[in-house]
Amino acid sequence: MTGPSSQPSSEDGFSMLEMIVAMTILALVLGIASQSIVLASRSIIAAKRQVEAARTVRVMLADYEARVQAMAPSGWTLKTRTIEMSKAKVTAVLIEKTGGASPGGPFLTFVPMREPGAP
Repeated sequence: MTGPSSQPSSEDGFSMLEMIVAMTILALVLGIASQSIVLASRSIIAAKRQVEAARTVRVMLADYEARVQAMAPSGWTLKTRTIEMSKAKVTAVLIEKTGGASPGGPFLTFVPMREPGAP
């Protein structure tokens, strides 16, 4: 007495067409995911460069302010004004020579404001 033998039927497993469709969908999803990762890494690099540039400007301005306050008046002035934009605050900095034209004229730059407690 032997039990009923299970014979392979055409309904078992996946067909070739189903495998092709599944692989195509998988390739599309992986392609989209890899592009998202590449774009995100580029954005992170750009943001790091902007933060580093802002820190460098802050150091330069702090050094300039320290030298101006420690030395006798040199004829240079540093004027700052806070500008509130939609979601950020920016400080406009104007450096100019008083009593005469400076070589190259006045210098205007913008520095993002630091959040309290930020480095």
